[in-house]
Amino acid sequence: MKKYLTLIAAATLMAACSNETEVPADNQPGQAIAVTVDQECLTRATGEISTPSKLAQTGFGLFGCYTGRQTYENTSVSADFMYNQKVTSDDEGVNWVYNPLKYWPNSTDVQTGEKYTEYVSFFAYAPYEATPKDDGRCIFGMSDKYEMGDPWVNYRLSEDPWGETNPQVDLMYGIKYKRVRGHELGDDLFYDQTKPDINDKMKFYFEHALSCIGDKITIQLSKELDEYIHGDETSATGKYADIIVSDINIEYENLTTKARLVLNSPSGPNWKEIISGELTTTRTLKLSPMAELTAEPKEVSTGQGLFYIPLLVKGCEPAKAVITVSYTVRNNNGTMYSGKTSTSFFLSMLTDGEKEGIALILGKDLDLLHLTYPIDGTKRATEPSYSRELK
Repeated sequence: MKKYLTLIAAATLMAACSNETEVPADNQPGQAIAVTVDQECLTRATGEISTPSKLAQTGFGLFGCYTGRQTYENTSVSADFMYNQKVTSDDEGVNWVYNPLKYWPNSTDVQTGEKYTEYVSFFAYAPYEATPKDDGRCIFGMSDKYEMGDPWVNYRLSEDPWGETNPQVDLMYGIKYKRVRGHELGDDLFYDQTKPDINDKMKFYFEHALSCIGDKITIQLSKELDEYIHGDETSATGKYADIIVSDINIEYENLTTKARLVLNSPSGPNWKEIISGELTTTRTLKLSPMAELTAEPKEVSTGQGLFYIPLLVKGCEPAKAVITVSYTVRNNNGTMYSGKTSTSFFLSMLTDGEKEGIALILGKDLDLLHLTYPIDGTKRATEPSYSRELK
């Protein structure tokens, strides 16, 4: 008898994980809850966790709230049905598994045989954090297993975003449908899910909860300065031989230090203030490109932008970037001198996880102009438009 029960359990597990299985639910001793992840929505750079292989390794956390015959919005329950369940893939995102398996409610009265509807609502975040602690890590807290209401996670900016000890984390949250800019897709959350007739998998689309800036940084001479320096071959009007950028220093100021991401919004990340401790902070990135500038853009970025929380804390100054460029000028008689020039701008509080690049231009008077531009391929991908007026 024990051997027979073991075979049934194994068959159930295979049915939950197979891509080909379409066995009617009534023919199973229990229908496992199966999930998967859309691969096309994982779009950020290879150094971040949102590529399929990275997310498959780190996994994502899944919460399940069982509400019985009541809908989620008409009752108040905790996520004790499925609490921070780790879901991973060992084949780079083809199949997603977790253990122990959870099963859909039977939705049948054991005494009368009457069928009725029971609901389970689901919430997800990534990357998975087993035991969030307030010890410097980015995901440092989450809702309790028996806490009523929407699950949430607490996030703080890394103290060393581009280092190896405690690097920044690209926080994401799961929704039901891929969001399309300018279009309403209706119910985008896994509220009030019921047992399907076949082993359908709940497909999660993961959206970025953080904004990102500086993933690409380019610098160049303005057209006027390039002509002033190089002139032309016949008139020999060029005054300088070259301009070399030695350092680019970016000071990100008034960044929101930490906030709470509530996992209940399909239209954008639902950030809430955490009013305790340090409210805002500063992060500094220094690049030393040693790049000789021309009118052609030169990319000097490390390829790692700064993730920041798109939330302004009440009573605090707006977040901004202060950029200082150090350069060396060699004129046409061999004399060299060094200088610095700066610019600043406020950060966009983007609510849909976009990434922005930074374009820097040295003007004729060696003043620094800037332009930020979106570079996320899933949104409205562009390269910097240098023809537009810079402010």
